[in-house]
Amino acid sequence: MVVHIWIGRLNRSGPRDYALSFRDTDGVALGPSRMHALRTTLLLLLAAILPTAELSAQAVFSNTITGTNPNTSNPYTTGQTVNSKLTVTGIGRGSGISGSNATDRYTATGWNSASLDANDYFTWTITPTGGATLNLTSFVYTGQASGTGPSTFSFRTSADSFSTGLGTATATGATITLTGGAFQGLSSALEFRLYGWSASSASGTFSVNDFTFNGSVSAIPEPSTYAALAGASALALSIWRRRRRTPVNSPSAATERETASAEYVRTPL
Repeated sequence: MVVHIWIGRLNRSGPRDYALSFRDTDGVALGPSRMHALRTTLLLLLAAILPTAELSAQAVFSNTITGTNPNTSNPYTTGQTVNSKLTVTGIGRGSGISGSNATDRYTATGWNSASLDANDYFTWTITPTGGATLNLTSFVYTGQASGTGPSTFSFRTSADSFSTGLGTATATGATITLTGGAFQGLSSALEFRLYGWSASSASGTFSVNDFTFNGSVSAIPEPSTYAALAGASALALSIWRRRRRTPVNSPSAATERETASAEYVRTPL
């Protein structure tokens, strides 16, 4: 329904004192139940413009990696999907490994170090922008290795200078949990690396076929949002102060009332 905001003068001959009330299209003041519904609606509108996070975890950065020889790009960004509040590098590789031709996967050779080599990895970097914060929940990937490819893997991040492995990374893929405090409320760049080693041949391959970073992004409202919130707060304060001074439905308010405004808001009740 349409709700009109009325401003009525309480006493035409006395001090210029006004009261504000909410009325329907017939000019009848809203009763307690309808006023409650209106307050609830206004509160929901205010909540909608406050800084909020996406409530459910979803993909914030992903790529199914399709096409011929994606390895020719380092990093590879074609086809990736990214949250609008993030910037990302795409999937890249360290200087210790070399790209290898393949279809629908990002492939490399040179994984034949006997132990973890600081230069042998696939890499991703995610950076929140515009004051946004990132809360991660997981990293999911599928992969494959050739018969002479690497047999040992470790997924690490720059949060601890790549010193500790997370989850259990394998050649065929894994779901790595990222719910720890180091991955919540992120406001600056964070790099992720998937290391591999112990290949029986330098020509052995390892590929990432697809990947997804899951989580949520909280955005800071624009200045105009704060202005709208301030205006709504001022209106609520005005209503409260006027209602304290003179009840809207009192005899004095019911007489000699003149309309000072015909503005209205459309509010579903």
